[in-house]
Amino acid sequence: MTVCSYCNDYETESYWDKYCSQCSMLRRMLILHDSKCCLDILKRVLIRNPTQIDYKVQIELKKKVTNDIDDYDRPNTRSKKVIEKSV
Repeated sequence: MTVCSYCNDYETESYWDKYCSQCSMLRRMLILHDSKCCLDILKRVLIRNPTQIDYKVQIELKKKVTNDIDDYDRPNTRSKKVIEKSV
């Protein structure tokens, strides 16, 4: 088999093919649908705009803060202490 001429990662399905199965699927989609429409969809799904980037950064910072808090050993309070009764 030969290597895909587009991605250069995967082997083609047969000797006569130029593309692997994933790249050939992408090629078919671009042929069937308007290329501008496909490009808009890919941009909307795969690329983040500045507001999405800010939102993602805030979420990651919150995760970092909560992980730091969880690592801290909190002291036992009266409500959380286990009361041992002598028998």
